[in-house]
Amino acid sequence: MAKLSENIFRTDLLVPLFFAIVITHFASFAVEKLDVDHIQPIASTVATVAGILFGFVMASVTLLASAKDNALVQNTQKTKYLPKLVSRLHRMMAWLLIVCIVFLTCLFLPDTAFIPGDLFPPNTRYVAVILNLGVFVFCVSVFKFIFVWREFSNFASNM
Repeated sequence: MAKLSENIFRTDLLVPLFFAIVITHFASFAVEKLDVDHIQPIASTVATVAGILFGFVMASVTLLASAKDNALVQNTQKTKYLPKLVSRLHRMMAWLLIVCIVFLTCLFLPDTAFIPGDLFPPNTRYVAVILNLGVFVFCVSVFKFIFVWREFSNFASNM
């Protein structure tokens, strides 16, 4: 149980979630009013930014893999820190890939498709829901990117 509570209350998990929820809440008011002419450039730009950040993270994983002979890399493998760092980088890549997929999905959803049923308010568009999801995932991934990139840059500066 102690291990679970440690994982739940980690700063690198709570801070991104908190800010992502707040930003998504305020962005949802604007997202509801956007039409397809405004959504497509936004979705395309965010997917491109996420793809570029994905490339940076992938390059950092490649740098770590190519530096096997470095004393710092060898020592951090012995202390089990390097696998944790690489795991964080891989999770960061997954978050950024999800951002790309969500925003690329927004590019192809019709603006006139409404969600039926009682789960959402009447006249709620699929594209608005997916775009709000995208804003949330993008915010989480940007904040997690800041945490992971800071950790990686501190590590890489000692190589």
